[in-house]
Amino acid sequence: MSLRLAVVAVVTACSTLIVSAQRNRTDEVLAREAAYLREFVQRFSGVVAEERYVQDSKIVPRARTRGTVVRSQLFTRHVELMSELLLVKVKESGEWHVFRDVFDVNGEPVRDRDERLTTLFLNPGTSVIEEAKAISLEGARYNLGGAERTINNPLLVLAFLQATYQPRFRFSLNTSDKEAGPGIWVLEYKEQTRPTLIREGNSDVAAKGRIWIEGESGRVVKTELAVSELDNIVTSFRFDERFHIAVPHEMREEFWTDTESIVGVASYGRFRRFAVTTEEKFQEPRGVEAVRE
Repeated sequence: MSLRLAVVAVVTACSTLIVSAQRNRTDEVLAREAAYLREFVQRFSGVVAEERYVQDSKIVPRARTRGTVVRSQLFTRHVELMSELLLVKVKESGEWHVFRDVFDVNGEPVRDRDERLTTLFLNPGTSVIEEAKAISLEGARYNLGGAERTINNPLLVLAFLQATYQPRFRFSLNTSDKEAGPGIWVLEYKEQTRPTLIREGNSDVAAKGRIWIEGESGRVVKTELAVSELDNIVTSFRFDERFHIAVPHEMREEFWTDTESIVGVASYGRFRRFAVTTEEKFQEPRGVEAVRE
């Protein structure tokens, strides 16, 4: 009996040490990623990208066979959006915000291509942030998911890595992903704090998903956001020699409404820099205080 108890005690102690080591390693990775994100924002702030965003819907029914959703392949709606995407860092607070300005829908211009966002921030007024938000919301109405769907932001998950937001989440680290390639770590996350950052009306919607990290450099190479079993967004990043960071390369989303299944693919290019100067503060990065339809 004494030997048996000793063995149990040793096993328990070893398990505790393993969990502690994993926790320490996760904390080290989170600290490094917070620093990486600060560098990312520093380098990417004031860079405008062109986004080509193709969205298609498929008819329901949501018939189920042995618990599996049967998804029709018949597309019923289609839209192609061309936009300018811009990340802005507010000088005083250090917070950052992502804006999207749609300028073309299905090959037809919806406004003069005058780079409204860049012009707005090059000549900022007292309400520059609110004006930029209005521009983003104006373009959101062209989404097949409706104007209230604002989580389709390729940089949204990166915001969760900020030191100020990390305590809201439970993180766990897996050391490798064979499919992603050698040296890639996977950081799983799940939001614990209420109210949640993403809201559906007045209801909490806990964010969860994975973040793929290049172990040697700390660069984020892919992110996943799952706000439900039927709503998933994956963004891949590619290293850019000009800016010396991994910039968004492609965003893929799939989600369900009450009447249809919608898939979207956004690609990013024509990255170019301009100077941004604004002293105005805001409370949340764009998309973090988002609403899901």
